[in-house]
Amino acid sequence: MPRPEPVRFDLEQHAFFWLTQTIGSRDRRLTQELRSFGLRVPEWRVLASLCARRRCSMSELADLATIDRTTLTRTVDRMEKAGWATRLNDATDLRVTRLAPTASGERLFARIWPTVERLNRSAVEGLPSGAVDMLRWTLERMKTNLDQGPAAANERAA
Repeated sequence: MPRPEPVRFDLEQHAFFWLTQTIGSRDRRLTQELRSFGLRVPEWRVLASLCARRRCSMSELADLATIDRTTLTRTVDRMEKAGWATRLNDATDLRVTRLAPTASGERLFARIWPTVERLNRSAVEGLPSGAVDMLRWTLERMKTNLDQGPAAANERAA
């Protein structure tokens, strides 16, 4: 049986290659920056999400912080033990646990944010005017396409 033709693939022309490379570089830098605060990147993502949204269910938080549920549970456990987050009962649905930042978590966020903001500014330095807004729009559109496309519909149906 003849061997199939190799697929021609130019990695450097693949948009998702550059997305993952960028996130990887930022996460490595963020890991170094967060060390002095006693925080890890997943904890930062959870803390930032909680401080932005105030109260989240575990499902909402997993989506916002892009952390799988098992890792999120362990992360929230560590954060609760450190006094940065708290679990709350949902007023309308007792099956749902909400998470919120504590006052200590909010103070930690306020101390870390200037460091993260500096890193973010460094990442977009030298981009033309409007590029960041266009990138944000593009990424939001790509996520919407993926969340609403045929594959997502098939996953939801399964």
